[in-house]
Amino acid sequence: MAVLSPVQSWVLTWAQDIEIARRPDLSTRYARAKGNLEHEDPAIAQEALRELSAVLDEAMKAVRE
Repeated sequence: MAVLSPVQSWVLTWAQDIEIARRPDLSTRYARAKGNLEHEDPAIAQEALRELSAVLDEAMKAVRE
């Protein structure tokens, strides 16, 4: 795997954010998960973290394809 420059890394992160914003399914999942990250129930907060990670992974996969 190649090492990314700071600019390349920023562009990749930016593209990931755009991918989430342009897809209503990912955008909804992202907002819901982000809203539950600090939930008082630790199980809900943990699930939100897993879901947020899954959304970010899916968006990054789409960007890299």
